[in-house]
Amino acid sequence: GHRVRAVLADGRGTVLTAEARADLDLAPRLTLRVPEDRLRVWSPADPHLYDLTLEVSDAGGRVVDRVTSYAGLRSVSLSGKRLLLNGEPVFQRLVLDQGYYPDGLMTAPSDAALVRDIELGLAAGFNGARLHQKVFEERFLYHADRLGYLVWGEFGDWGCEVGVRDDNQRPDASYVTQWLEAVERDHAHPSIVGWCPLNETYQPLHDRITALDDATRAMFLATKLADGTRPVIDASGYAHRVPETDVYDAHCYEQDPAAFAKTMRGLATDEPYVNTGPDGRAWSVPYRGQPYFCSEFGGIWWDPEAAAEAAGDERDASWGYGERPRTAGEFVERFTGLTGVLLDDPDMFGYCYTQLTDVFQERNGVYRFDRSEKVDTALLRDAQLRTAAYEPTDAG
Repeated sequence: GHRVRAVLADGRGTVLTAEARADLDLAPRLTLRVPEDRLRVWSPADPHLYDLTLEVSDAGGRVVDRVTSYAGLRSVSLSGKRLLLNGEPVFQRLVLDQGYYPDGLMTAPSDAALVRDIELGLAAGFNGARLHQKVFEERFLYHADRLGYLVWGEFGDWGCEVGVRDDNQRPDASYVTQWLEAVERDHAHPSIVGWCPLNETYQPLHDRITALDDATRAMFLATKLADGTRPVIDASGYAHRVPETDVYDAHCYEQDPAAFAKTMRGLATDEPYVNTGPDGRAWSVPYRGQPYFCSEFGGIWWDPEAAAEAAGDERDASWGYGERPRTAGEFVERFTGLTGVLLDDPDMFGYCYTQLTDVFQERNGVYRFDRSEKVDTALLRDAQLRTAAYEPTDAG
């Protein structure tokens, strides 16, 4: 009968092979155990990928089908407040990437455009991205795999707001099924280090179970069941509804570094900053000591053209957080101060700066919407690439 054969290879040649019958079992499973002397894990510093070939042969040994692919070996694990990559604390310097383009909207105009966005992030000192409110192109994930770019996968949870504000978010079962399609498609990419099904749900906690409670728990548990190899955050920012969420976070757009440091300092005593409603009502279940990061911050309103042409803070044509810097130097100083607060926190496993590029009226990107530079990105890179307090030093 037919047989299926897998060949794993690296730059030195074949690492190992495995095969199984493919006629009795329509979904045969092959296990490839890489020997220690050929083991090389994937990481941002060394995004090593093995070549993988799968062949189906008939009873006479003739190959009737062949497909080539690749594989990366890496682990993501949790230990107390630590989120570890291959057993080591790697500080995640993420940038928010919404994946919009002037000439394609939510569709990249070319494969080169996908590569360019990753290269721009790396050039500014980021080692990954939170792919925001969009299931990104598979080609983006391929390039992230080969370039060593960490990624959090996210669902575009638009359209669930109905009814009165206190009970205004009602995701239905289609959110779960659509999200699982994305997880199934993308789970094999080593660059993906976490899943984020929902973003900024903001319903106050009730004394009853709401549709948002059910949907948040359903998406969290379904993701855990579909992929047990990565951490899952129940929702990014605002309303955490699942007590056992793997990761906890908050969004904070305080623009003064000193005030930002005061806001974020509670993590050391297990009292981190938690988003609440404008009326002070709780949106989230209490923090329980999980790994924590500030998954949206910064968003500095830097619009060089507007700063040169007009005084004040008119927001008709452009928008961002806080008072607009008057010079590139002011922007870099604020960026350095805000990122420094989080880099100096030994309990903070990472951050996500808003955002990679301007998007239409949002003028708070590191780059313009057309991907041109707004500021000397080498300065931003220098600000970020110092050793974080979370990371081990050479001496330690």
